[in-house]
Amino acid sequence: MVTTTSATSSSATASILDSSSKAAKANVVSKLGGGSGIDTQSLATSLVDAERAPRQAAIDKNIKKNEAIVSGLAAMKYALSNLKSAFDDLKDVTDYKSMVVSNTNTTAFSATANSTASAGAHTVEVTALAAAQRTAGTVAFASTTTSVNGGGSMALTLGGTAFSDGTTISIAAGDDTPQGIVDAINDADVGLSAYLVNTGDASTPYKVVVTGASGADNAFTISASDTSSGGGDVDSGFDFSSTNLQEAADAAVTVDGISVTSDSNTITDAVPGLTLVLKATNSGSAATVDLSNDTSVAKAKVTALVAAYNDANSLMDEVTNPKSTLETYGGTLVGNSTIRTLRDQLRTMVTSASDTAPSSTVSYFHDIGVELDKSGKLTINTVKLDLAFDTDFDNSVTLLSGDQQDLSVYDTTTEAGIAGAASRTLYTMLKSSGTVSTESANATSRISDYEDDLAALDDRMTRLLAHYTKQFAAMDSIVGQTKSTQTGLTSSFAGLMAMYTNK
Repeated sequence: MVTTTSATSSSATASILDSSSKAAKANVVSKLGGGSGIDTQSLATSLVDAERAPRQAAIDKNIKKNEAIVSGLAAMKYALSNLKSAFDDLKDVTDYKSMVVSNTNTTAFSATANSTASAGAHTVEVTALAAAQRTAGTVAFASTTTSVNGGGSMALTLGGTAFSDGTTISIAAGDDTPQGIVDAINDADVGLSAYLVNTGDASTPYKVVVTGASGADNAFTISASDTSSGGGDVDSGFDFSSTNLQEAADAAVTVDGISVTSDSNTITDAVPGLTLVLKATNSGSAATVDLSNDTSVAKAKVTALVAAYNDANSLMDEVTNPKSTLETYGGTLVGNSTIRTLRDQLRTMVTSASDTAPSSTVSYFHDIGVELDKSGKLTINTVKLDLAFDTDFDNSVTLLSGDQQDLSVYDTTTEAGIAGAASRTLYTMLKSSGTVSTESANATSRISDYEDDLAALDDRMTRLLAHYTKQFAAMDSIVGQTKSTQTGLTSSFAGLMAMYTNK
């Protein structure tokens, strides 16, 4: 019994020990293998990326926000520049002075007017046309190179009203030909023009012709002499006729009952701003020239201004609308105080009384038909606009331009009319130190600061990655050593367990 009991007890004990040893072995092996196979570089990178992401996202968001501000302000600057150009087209009094000219006798003369002309009717009667003296040589020649003075030198002496002090043109020996005479006169640059005429004569077709400038005071005389043998007539008998082909004469015209003479057929000083080009006489039958303001030019410029204003106003609506669908600029300046200020200034430009209001009935933009509606856009009442420029042109011009011309934007004291005042304000907005440029520069500066923050973040993250990599490398080394110990212990435990299991 005792022997049997002892044998049974030993067998049970061995069985229990074997079972618990196997469990312990498995547990130890599991524990030792838990840190093997880790990608420490990937782990370090992931940790750094996790730390970088929220910070970089915040910086990127701020950069994008300020880039949008810069883009929106650039669009606004462009729109405001266009608006300034439209006001500039209305700020000078000459911008309106385009005249319509009607002429009842275009055969006798043509008439044009510039911006200095004034509306009104004028009578014009042409009694004489200006003419230039034309004189021909007394001898004709067989060719253009025929000798005129036997090959010797000669001279041409000029006189008359145009050359009261006497002028001499010398012709060298060998140049005494019809062509040589023409060249000598033209090269002398004395106000005469010479040329050859081919008369068609069978034997001697070439004649020298000389003309002067138009007008009675430009009459001249011309004579030829031999200078190669002590003077006298040239060998061929060549000279210039004392009977002119055409006499020098002044133009004569009567404008509004006043007689005007001119050495030219172009009359510029009979009526300010009016140019007459005389073509034929109309003695005894005066023509009428009517000058009227071309109101279509002024109306077109006002229409262009309204369009430019509304474009700027619409853009302001888009850049401040968070739900705008406009690409690039839509919603870029939501809540921006600068835009609110600009909008108020634009509204003031077109609703304030002109500083040069010419009358109680023409003081505001709306008095000539340009009105601001409830949505903030300008509209044109064409009936009022037509009435203003067609019946009260001068006052309408004064309202807008102040009757100024080329007034400097730096002149802030001179009354300049609605357009001139608006141009000043827009210049202040758009200049480098103005509202728009300053706001844009501030946003650009903030972008630069945020880019510096990004660079600093990159630097910190680079150092953090190096730190993590170093730490994990050390850990990996320890794990490697532990793994080696694990292998040894595994072998030892396996041997020990074999001892128990094989008994």
